[in-house]
Amino acid sequence: MIKGKLKKRKKYSSVMIIPHSQGEVKSLRFSSFYFKLAAMIGMLMIAVLCMGIQIRTIWKENRELKKSISQLLELTSQQKELLDNKTLELQALKDQERNIDKIMEEYADKIREITENYISMNTGSSLASRSGDRNPSSFSADLAELKKLLDSLSEINSSGGGYKVDLSEAEEKLKKYLDTMPTLWPASGRKNDSFGYRTDPFTGKKTFHEGLDISTSSGTPIKASASGVVEFAGKKGGYGNCVIINHGNGIKTLYAHASKLLVEAGQQVQKGDEIAKVGSTGRSTGPHLHFEVLVGGTPVDPLEYLE
Repeated sequence: MIKGKLKKRKKYSSVMIIPHSQGEVKSLRFSSFYFKLAAMIGMLMIAVLCMGIQIRTIWKENRELKKSISQLLELTSQQKELLDNKTLELQALKDQERNIDKIMEEYADKIREITENYISMNTGSSLASRSGDRNPSSFSADLAELKKLLDSLSEINSSGGGYKVDLSEAEEKLKKYLDTMPTLWPASGRKNDSFGYRTDPFTGKKTFHEGLDISTSSGTPIKASASGVVEFAGKKGGYGNCVIINHGNGIKTLYAHASKLLVEAGQQVQKGDEIAKVGSTGRSTGPHLHFEVLVGGTPVDPLEYLE
């Protein structure tokens, strides 16, 4: 009988190699220790290889990320520069707009001053007292300039340019002033005899015609050429049925030979109101309107006022 412990038998692992073709099957025998060692080394190498691949992938991604960040920083710098430039441009535009607003306001102040001075100079009895020292046509020239000024004010106030100035008060004053100017044709019809010398249809002699004759049908409406107060409405010698309107500022208008009067003395009328009907009363050869414009009591050419 053998005493003591039995000696352990070594464990082996075998690997059989079987050829595809006919041949001897080979068997390789390894000790279990070395087999496990080889397996561990193989697994370690596989793990190292996988880690290497992962590290390489991370390195490539990191490099691409750095490149993207660099491009983003460059783009951000360009955008900041563009934004700074646009900010400077906007500031310049604001400064320019403030300058234009200042210029427009100065212009508005000048327009207001001109309007006030002109209207105050040409209102009241001062106009009539100066009429003898001025050419009557100068009033119509002033009227034309005032119309241009009024058009300019309307254009400025209604423009969409963004530059607004308050000229409504000056515009309203000019409109009110121009409303008293005899610019509206008092009747529709054909212009016959004008202001100036002509052959008198009754005497055949050269006489001075102090107004404008408009030939038209009997009953045609006669309208106020400007706003004012009726000073006279009735029969007046050779004028026949006649209306005289006082427009203030030394200006009056006369409407003669009417068939019917529609207003009376003291009545306020507006430009365009119907005041009478065309006829042939008084010293007349047929239905027509004899129209006069008087400045400071002196007849002037109505055509210099009528639109």
